Amino acid sequence: MQSLPCFLCGSQLEKRNSKNDKPYFVCDPCGLQVFVRRKRGIEKLANLMNQLEHQEIYSHANSPDFLRILAINNEINAIKAEIEKITDKVFLFLNDEENAAIEALEARQKVLVSELERLGEPQDED
Repeated sequence: MQSLPCFLCGSQLEKRNSKNDKPYFVCDPCGLQVFVRRKRGIEKLANLMNQLEHQEIYSHANSPDFLRILAINNEINAIKAEIEKITDKVFLFLNDEENAAIEALEARQKVLVSELERLGEPQDED
């Protein structure tokens, strides 16, 4: 059966199909549920799972660094969406609270990018 690692804890999540034959994953320890409902997402998931089965990345998919990279990437995407949500609702100018929120989100994003860069650096082996 096809599976993916949970991006929170690393447990293997078996692919399931809904009553409408849409793929989804459930992580019982974390309570994470991932549903893929649109055609494009289903196609991308199928492509990803095919790559995971046929490439070396599958053996690294359970490594803590790989899972951390996935989690950071998801958080960065959430930050970008939140910034966009704030700026989209503004007609002309941001108020002080909106500016502060965006600055805090951008600061967090910079920290996450730095962590990604650190994770991408070669590790010294003794």
